[in-house]
Amino acid sequence: MASIPTLKRSGGQVLIMTALTLVALLALSALTIDLGMAYAVKAKLNSAVDAASLAAGKAVKIGADDATRRANARAAANSFFAANFPTGIRGTSGTTFSVDSITNVEGTWTVRVSASTVAPTFFSRLFFKLPIRVGASAEATVKTLDMMLVLDCSGSLGSDFPALRDAAKNFINGFQDGPGGDRVGLVTFASGAVLSEAINKDANRGFSKSSVIADLNATSMGGATNAEEAMRIAKAELDAIPVALRSTLRAIVFFSDGAPNIVSGTFKLKNPAGVTPNPVGLYSVQTSGYDAPYWWFTISQRDGTDGKLLYNNASRVTHLPVTDYTGTVSLASFNNARTLTASGSDPIYKWTNTWCNLNKAARNMVENIANAARGASGNAAITIYTIGLGSALKSQEVSGCGYGASELGENILKRLANTTDSDKYQPAQPTGIYVWAANASELNSAFQRVRSAVLRLSQ
Repeated sequence: MASIPTLKRSGGQVLIMTALTLVALLALSALTIDLGMAYAVKAKLNSAVDAASLAAGKAVKIGADDATRRANARAAANSFFAANFPTGIRGTSGTTFSVDSITNVEGTWTVRVSASTVAPTFFSRLFFKLPIRVGASAEATVKTLDMMLVLDCSGSLGSDFPALRDAAKNFINGFQDGPGGDRVGLVTFASGAVLSEAINKDANRGFSKSSVIADLNATSMGGATNAEEAMRIAKAELDAIPVALRSTLRAIVFFSDGAPNIVSGTFKLKNPAGVTPNPVGLYSVQTSGYDAPYWWFTISQRDGTDGKLLYNNASRVTHLPVTDYTGTVSLASFNNARTLTASGSDPIYKWTNTWCNLNKAARNMVENIANAARGASGNAAITIYTIGLGSALKSQEVSGCGYGASELGENILKRLANTTDSDKYQPAQPTGIYVWAANASELNSAFQRVRSAVLRLSQ
């Protein structure tokens, strides 16, 4: 009989413990529900600050000076955050947003933004008095761009030339023009090369889309393939930008439909005697065998339409020079990819004047310039992207001179871009991409692939 009161007291304790447990469970359930809602708010907040930072990253490239660019970035960030996270969205309160910093170090802009808000609580407020505040931050890094577009306008393009111009214009439209925008220049080439649009070299940056497009519309077709001269001019334009004003990303986008076949240089002449050597471009396309005459043009003409010079027969040239007429580009390969035949010990006119020497030198020289562009130290290095058109690039354009499979035009374009599948890949240098268009209908897509690759690095 004495045990009955004890059982009654135990039953009361169980009821109390059960009630307390239920209260705790309800509190945890309420907290779980509200934390889930807070998590959803944080996801939305993350999305809003990401959008704000990206918008600021684009806007910071616009403006005539750094103060204007920073102001544009702040305005864009605030506008995009407000649009993506309006006041009171999902029951939030006390929302704050700030652009924490906008810095520019050696041509790389970095924008940091952050935000916080109080998430709504519907159940947990019955048990907890503290609000649930969530925060988010984001950072956008934007590299300014200096880029030269180099276009082969040789006669082999034929009916594909209009499609090339259209693809190039669409490509240009994808970059930021105006003060503070990207720098873009244009080189067109055939037998010779012409700087069609010089690159902006002052602190205001930018370029004029309408001017570049007008240049493209005015460009004609005709001539051979002087890739060396075009690549040299493009590199020289980028290098002419003062070091303190250069962008972090420097690029050359190079298009061609065939292997190089022109050498620019100061050539030693004979017959008549005493003729002063002239800076010329030799036209190295055979006419009837490897010892046949070939033409040469003045260096100032892209297609040679000014007429061939008086001494236009190959027999007038005794030897090829060691370098081009600027004295900066060697005719010999930097990595011994091709060997030239020498005769005599003249330190300036060393190479025998043969068709194969000429053709090998044309290929050596453009690869030499590309290697120098990619191999520059630090931020001076230039990334090269190449675009090829047509089946000629996949065939052996020259059947002599001991050329093997590695001498296809496509392989040369891969070497210029230093692609990972190139037979001469150099991992210590910037890696570009090579895109091939089988026909004119694929040109626009090829240019847009390169544009996307460039923008991924610059944004």
